[in-house]
Amino acid sequence: MRFALRNNLPSRHLVRSAGVAAALALGASLMAAPQSYAADSPTIKQLLQQCAGADVCKFHPQSYTAYSGPAHQVGSTAYNCTHENASSTISWADTTATTNSVGVAITASAKFWEVYEASVEVSYGHSWTTSHTNIDSKGISIRPGYKGWLERGEAKQKATGWYELHFGKRYYGHYIWYVNNYQSSGWDASHPGNAFVNLKDKAMTSGERSAHCR
Repeated sequence: MRFALRNNLPSRHLVRSAGVAAALALGASLMAAPQSYAADSPTIKQLLQQCAGADVCKFHPQSYTAYSGPAHQVGSTAYNCTHENASSTISWADTTATTNSVGVAITASAKFWEVYEASVEVSYGHSWTTSHTNIDSKGISIRPGYKGWLERGEAKQKATGWYELHFGKRYYGHYIWYVNNYQSSGWDASHPGNAFVNLKDKAMTSGERSAHCR
């Protein structure tokens, strides 16, 4: 599990007065913090869902990366059954959803996502969206006896960090909880040059000739 609990504090007053100082003092050691495995501990999903009702729910960004997403086919495959080069146009729609490392569904209205998005935008100056769809088409030329298709990689971004949650009443026995090693990745509008579309081709097999060249 990717969350850690801290020792109980003696009173609500002490938690509130020392909360900021404690967060600053412990922030650097969160990666090495002892993990909780008790059966009565909340799940990561439960903790993130409590963000809306917690006294404090903060995301602390630690790193940001812009990169090219993995290549994958978009649109259909075109087959050239002639004895000359053939031109074809492939249309495609490609949706990139925002995901995270803890397997919790992300929606635009989720409070933990709103906190994450705002914190990352302030820290790194890049906006986020939960889902984005690109629609386009591209003309290609296919050699005789070959099949051709398009492979695309989206411009993506990811940011890592940790959540800090404070509760006015004990939640699963503690006032303060952390979700460590959190990472989200999704579409990046700020670095469009990281997206790519490449033509791929390959000689048709005898089975493909039989299926597509009648």
